[in-house]
Amino acid sequence: MSLVLATAMTPAVCASPRLFPPRETVPALLAAPREAVTKSQLVYANPNPAAYGPGPAGEVAVSVTAAVVRLGGDLLNPLVIGLEGATFARFSFAVVTRELVNTDWVFGVPVVWWHNGHWLRFRYYHTSSHLGDEYQQRFGTEALNFSRDGIDLTAYLRPSRGWLERWGAGVYVGTLWSLNSHPEEKVVRRVRAGLEIDPSGGERWKPYGAVDVELEEGSRRGARVTGQLGIWLPQVEGRPLRLAVELLQGPSAMGQFSTKSTRRMAVGLLWNP
Repeated sequence: MSLVLATAMTPAVCASPRLFPPRETVPALLAAPREAVTKSQLVYANPNPAAYGPGPAGEVAVSVTAAVVRLGGDLLNPLVIGLEGATFARFSFAVVTRELVNTDWVFGVPVVWWHNGHWLRFRYYHTSSHLGDEYQQRFGTEALNFSRDGIDLTAYLRPSRGWLERWGAGVYVGTLWSLNSHPEEKVVRRVRAGLEIDPSGGERWKPYGAVDVELEEGSRRGARVTGQLGIWLPQVEGRPLRLAVELLQGPSAMGQFSTKSTRRMAVGLLWNP
């Protein structure tokens, strides 16, 4: 039995209305830290960008993704507008009260064009970050006015020859222009690239791997590199579920701590609803 994987398949050929086409027509990157995904992870960070010092934490995310309308193209090569939203929260295990450290909110309106298994995503993108009240009270830290509003363009290609095809690979490059950025108060540019390997095509109990590299203009901490290695589990409500180990090194993905470097390992369940 194969899983339905948006980043590794062409949308299914089936009769579908123009409104609310198949969910798979709105893709998601496997290893990108702030793609819309529902997850629960046990995290260990050293160095820890938060003031607790090295130690364990929990990270949870709740997301919603919907394909809203198919504007054009045929069933194999559609042009689709969707909606995405997600909330990412980090809780410290350094104290008994499991204090909230940081919450990131993400909202996107993707316009996705598919062509023979490749896709191009043009997306309005917003994110904002908020420091936990308990964290501020404990350490007397002032929250940043952190937000990004901009345009995200990502091209995803599936090689049709060589070892990349045999290993079910997908490669992507992308850029984001944040036209309204805080605390910088100027246009901020970001570039990213990645590789996904899934020889099983999402078949359950089979492994996959992914690497994502992201660099933001003006970052003094260099690039953020995220690697993920996991296995596909049986579907939940018809959607892919995976168990994965994730490594992240570079600037923290938490907006309130994005100016600080971290080395983080996480293990947990990830689900694309």
